[in-house]
Amino acid sequence: MKISVIIAAHNTENYIKKCLDSVLNQTLKEIEIIIIDDASTDSTSNIIIEYESKYPNIIYKRLEKSCGPGTARNKAISIATGKYISFIDSDDWIDLNYLQYMYERAESVGADIVASGQIREFDYYKKHPIYKCYYNQEYTLSGDIAFRIMTNEYQYGIKFIPSALNKIYNRSFIIENSLFFAENIYFEDQPFSYTCTLAAKKILCVPNVLYHHYKRPGSIVQSFTTKNIDDMISAYEIIRDYLRENDIYLKYRYNYYSSLQHFYNLIVRQIFEFVLDEYERKFYLKYSLEKLKSVMNIDEYLDFLSAEELRKHIQPYLDDTTIN
Repeated sequence: MKISVIIAAHNTENYIKKCLDSVLNQTLKEIEIIIIDDASTDSTSNIIIEYESKYPNIIYKRLEKSCGPGTARNKAISIATGKYISFIDSDDWIDLNYLQYMYERAESVGADIVASGQIREFDYYKKHPIYKCYYNQEYTLSGDIAFRIMTNEYQYGIKFIPSALNKIYNRSFIIENSLFFAENIYFEDQPFSYTCTLAAKKILCVPNVLYHHYKRPGSIVQSFTTKNIDDMISAYEIIRDYLRENDIYLKYRYNYYSSLQHFYNLIVRQIFEFVLDEYERKFYLKYSLEKLKSVMNIDEYLDFLSAEELRKHIQPYLDDTTIN
């Protein structure tokens, strides 16, 4: 098999057929499709079983207890046989030549990771496409450069996003570097993407094919509880520990705080978008600030900030600093 396509599924009965059809109709035929059902309670399992009976290259496993996509993907990695691995969420889909193009480009340059553009999809028509990232030509990057782009240190005119979904990975590269997903947490992509990027020797970003990321109502990022905050903290504890264990924390401390600040801003935005009660908002903000103490050192964070950023923290409503 050239590629093992790993699909973690949970309660996506209305979407998984579109996902599976996009994979089964790929121009690249030497693929295996490993579907791990994360204890769905709707008809997702029945749909998968129906497809499994028709297509011999589908491998189906069901978890008896819901553990999240990280556990499901790790289970699939352990049984994958393809030279490369691709991750697809069960409510997303890919261009029909996606796997062939990614595979051929990976083989041509010996890349550990190949990344495509990623486009957001909604239930309604968009006049203009919304890209999470887009490449108009090929870019060959080292893991170090890709990591610095991903964490906003380098502004080089492209994005390299911390998502496992718009990429294929050399399976030997994953196994030899023990690159697995955090389990039982949201945001499992974050530490996985960081560790993979830093471990990679060669990363290729390619044009011409897209991963279609569907933003559906009721998904993890469309709701809010304390678990969103707790799991963000857990993700950054894993990232920090990886940097320290590999003796690269000082080298990438700027990148760590840049990413932490960016992701915390997303958490705050989620609080104000999905929590409507004023007292609940304040509770979550206080809770999040308390939790932040475990993953940040205040002196290090202040060193990371520029003077202007620090001023904005102190004087958020003051735009004009001129003394009259």
